[in-house]
Amino acid sequence: MAALPPNPALEFSFPIDVAQLPAGGRDYAIAAKAADLKRVASRLRLLELPQLSATLHVAPGPGGLVRVSGRLSADVVQECVVSLVPVPAAIAEEFSLTFARDATPDGADIELHTDEDLPEPMADDTIDLGEVVVEQLALTLDPYPRAPGAVFDPAALPGYEAPEAEVSPFAALVKLKTQNKNK
Repeated sequence: MAALPPNPALEFSFPIDVAQLPAGGRDYAIAAKAADLKRVASRLRLLELPQLSATLHVAPGPGGLVRVSGRLSADVVQECVVSLVPVPAAIAEEFSLTFARDATPDGADIELHTDEDLPEPMADDTIDLGEVVVEQLALTLDPYPRAPGAVFDPAALPGYEAPEAEVSPFAALVKLKTQNKNK
């Protein structure tokens, strides 16, 4: 199988031509190089991305569908949302996606199960496995990483002013009622 050239517009690119897949599919093991890791870390706003790799199985399906399943592995360092200190994490995540060609041959119906996501579009019989892995990593990242023991204390912020006690809308009525009883 001839290798396709990487897409320079992507941070980590490993394109494959699904038209050349055997009926049983093909296995791939991919790993991001140092330059790729830096670009992916920048895209995902990570402090560091020491390692990103995946083992994938790509198999053709009925009606022009292509299934990509596998496991990604990454070591990431994110910034704590409270203390801004580095928060390292190891990620190991399994995933499965379905891709669909632009048109269904011969008007054939594609059977989808309701528990599955809709297929991702695929252009020119090409799937970029590097981009698939980066997107899955982005979905797996902790959106609010927190260092152990980090507690948000708004009173410690410069210029913090404690909010005034809330005044009940009925406080004026209570005051009038009390004044009327004293008369």
